[in-house]
Amino acid sequence: MRKSVLLLLSILLLLSACGGPNGERTTGTGTNGNAASQTGGEVELEFWTINLKEGYSEYITSQITQYEADHPGVKIKWVDVPDIEKTDARLLAALSGGNAPDVVNLTPFMIPKFVKSGALTAIDELQPGVEETFVDAFWQAGVVGDHAYGIPFYGSVPGLFINTRLFEEAGLDPAILPTTWSEVAEMSETIKSQTGIAGNMQTIDNFADSGNPIDILARRGVPILSEDGTQAAFNTPEGVAVLTEYVEMYQSGALHPDSITGSMMDAAARFSEERVAMIFPGPWMLRWLKDNTSAETFDHFQVHPGFVGEDGHLNSFLQTFVIPEASNHKQEALDFAVFFSGTTIELIKQAPVAPGITELLDDPYFTEGPEELKIISEGLPLAKFYWPLVPGLTELLETLRVEFQEAALGRKEPQQALDDAAQQWTSILAQ
Repeated sequence: MRKSVLLLLSILLLLSACGGPNGERTTGTGTNGNAASQTGGEVELEFWTINLKEGYSEYITSQITQYEADHPGVKIKWVDVPDIEKTDARLLAALSGGNAPDVVNLTPFMIPKFVKSGALTAIDELQPGVEETFVDAFWQAGVVGDHAYGIPFYGSVPGLFINTRLFEEAGLDPAILPTTWSEVAEMSETIKSQTGIAGNMQTIDNFADSGNPIDILARRGVPILSEDGTQAAFNTPEGVAVLTEYVEMYQSGALHPDSITGSMMDAAARFSEERVAMIFPGPWMLRWLKDNTSAETFDHFQVHPGFVGEDGHLNSFLQTFVIPEASNHKQEALDFAVFFSGTTIELIKQAPVAPGITELLDDPYFTEGPEELKIISEGLPLAKFYWPLVPGLTELLETLRVEFQEAALGRKEPQQALDDAAQQWTSILAQ
């Protein structure tokens, strides 16, 4: 399982980039061309990635070498943080110790707490107009208050993975797919009753393109925050109905029991073992499944577009770069970050995701590539991030996750669980 987790992080957090399809660079010259030469003298940028040293060193260092060759006077010091869970703590320690890196990978839900402490540079102030380079939905995911702090790298939208053999054993036609989450629940109950196998697995870990507790509620039309953003708004009859459905599936076995404690990779592993009939990660997971499932079993797997929410959107996932305010070379850091964001087509060939830069959406490989890329490209216009980008977001997510667990385990009624979560949210938001 450790190998699986490492592979997930390597795929989802792969902070490397290559040239275009014929060895030519599509975008990625940066924002200012030979930025470092403007400062007169050599500049060293410290660049943080997450858990990529094992397996991706040659890939990343080759890109750093290319960038340095294209930008005389700039040297890149690559630092790989081996554990995603320790990234924010290590960044806090570096900032407090006066050793701030220059470019750091963070997921959007980590950004607000660093903004609150004044630790991140406002990208739109550093270079007004740079937002025009990026996919708007991805750019907006890094906006906190009146400014943007995240430089989009790549993102994804969810898919629907089914096991046709389990569908058929349950008497279901694999050609007739569920189209709503309520239909997922109904079909999951049928699969469980007819085969003894869980119908679906929806994990509630925070780091996943398959969703989290906020996504589970919001994509069903449940408001998350009050209009003034000061308190939770999900403990309504609509919110209770969604959580009740989740709890009933869990308690009947229609929802795999690892849903409340496992990660997205645990869902993929259970799916590869044919212990669950439906999962909902990004379409990139198809390649992982092919590499980690027997050929005979893999033949029964299909990936389809994910479910559009009641507001007409797809919950989405994104990786960004941020520039600490304490960096001594902010302009050069921005140039390097945009370079990396603009050279993702080769990355996409290994891990099918959506590029963060608008220009790359027209690249033939992205538009005409494998099936899983077509699902992403068609779903991208519907991408939306339901996470409220407010200080304390990580604490808000964890609080809601715990209350989902409490309800699923029967320790609290769904109404009480959401009420308790809402009360804690109000306290967190007031801090």
